[in-house]
Amino acid sequence: MPATARRFGVDRPFDPIESALGAAQYLDELRAAPLAGGQLTDLLAAYNAGEGAVRRFGGIPPYAETRRYIAR
Repeated sequence: MPATARRFGVDRPFDPIESALGAAQYLDELRAAPLAGGQLTDLLAAYNAGEGAVRRFGGIPPYAETRRYIAR
């Protein structure tokens, strides 16, 4: 998402190195955040669906795409 990319200094989201570094920073921030249950699945859900969705639903949101992402 454009706002998330800007948040982590990713100016060229299609540059694989820049994108990977931004993703790593985001995952590190999510890991340190007090999300729903503090589980890996919550972190993955937040990465895919957004932190707000995980907080709103108290864990993995009922989004088919997010559930498939976590299962993979």
